Formats: sequence, C-alpha cells, structure tokens
Amino acid sequence: MALLIVILRGGQQMMEDQLARQEQIASRLEQSKRLLRAAKSPTITQRIGKLISALEREQAEENEK
Repeated sequence: MALLIVILRGGQQMMEDQLARQEQIASRLEQSKRLLRAAKSPTITQRIGKLISALEREQAEENEK
C-alpha cells in the first residue's frame, strides 16, 4: 500500500511539473508574440519568428506527453 501511495505521489508531482512547464511555454510564447508586433527591424522580426516557431514546437511536444 505504501508503495502505491509513493507511486501516486510521484505521478502527481510529474503532472504538476508538466503543467508548470506548459504554463511557462505559453507565457513565453505570448510574450514573444507581443514583441513581434512591436518589432521594427526585419532582422529582429525574423529572429522573433524563429523563436515563436521553436516555442510552438515545444508546446506541441509538451501537449503530446
């Protein structure tokens, strides 16, 4: 019984960590989109676009877990 409780707590911690990670990615993605709207330079726009693409991929990977 004690082993089951430890396993369940470990799973709960993993779910909490995953949720925190998803929230962090969503926050960074939203911040990057705000920066993109304010960007004036084509070089900066391109860099932020790449960052957004990477964050969207990371977000999709996290959602698959």
